[in-house]
Amino acid sequence: MKWVRGLLIAALIWFAIFIEISVTMVALKLSPLATYITHYILLIPIVFFCAGLYYRTKDKTRGFFVGLYFLVIGIILDMIITVPLFIMPQGGNYMSYFSEIYLLAGFVESVALVAIYDVIRR
Repeated sequence: MKWVRGLLIAALIWFAIFIEISVTMVALKLSPLATYITHYILLIPIVFFCAGLYYRTKDKTRGFFVGLYFLVIGIILDMIITVPLFIMPQGGNYMSYFSEIYLLAGFVESVALVAIYDVIRR
């Protein structure tokens, strides 16, 4: 596995999701349910694009493990940036953020999408 490349691409995924959620939730003022539905749909091209960037080097690491690595990096970025800067000022905490069922579903989807991308490219 290309650890540094994976770290940079995971950060790119996190940033793209951050922008996407900011636009749908803050700028467009969609309801939470509409935001999550939009997120699940937009997650497909975001993850496929970033997985394509990662696998451009012909890495042989299975997509499931690459997806887990991307997820761990994203969770760390959420713990460092998202929760303290955006969730806690609104009265939330780490437990309320990470126990959100819609967030957990997005985690599963993102790992599955990298795995699917890997299967398709093989």
